[in-house]
Amino acid sequence: MNDAAPWPLRPREVGPSDPDQEFDGIDWSAAAPSWRSMLTGLFLPLLALALLVVSIDLALGWSFERWIAPSSSMSPLLLAAVMFLPALICAFCCCKFFLHLKDRMR
Repeated sequence: MNDAAPWPLRPREVGPSDPDQEFDGIDWSAAAPSWRSMLTGLFLPLLALALLVVSIDLALGWSFERWIAPSSSMSPLLLAAVMFLPALICAFCCCKFFLHLKDRMR
């Protein structure tokens, strides 16, 4: 039963001259980015997106308030809450447009 398959080759001795071992000398903890850079890379884009949505919300609220100003008795907070969804949609469209332009530039 043991003669059905040939014996596998003996594992070769791994030495420092072996090309498979050239990557074992990498210090992966030093090669990884720091926690500060990872948190900054997460925090700053989220902050930029939040500022974009808030600024679009304020611009939409201001323009809508100017448009209906003579007959409006709406609270500014209610107007900002109503304009929040269109501001999110506009921010999403702006991001998609910039990504499209970035892909076209390649």
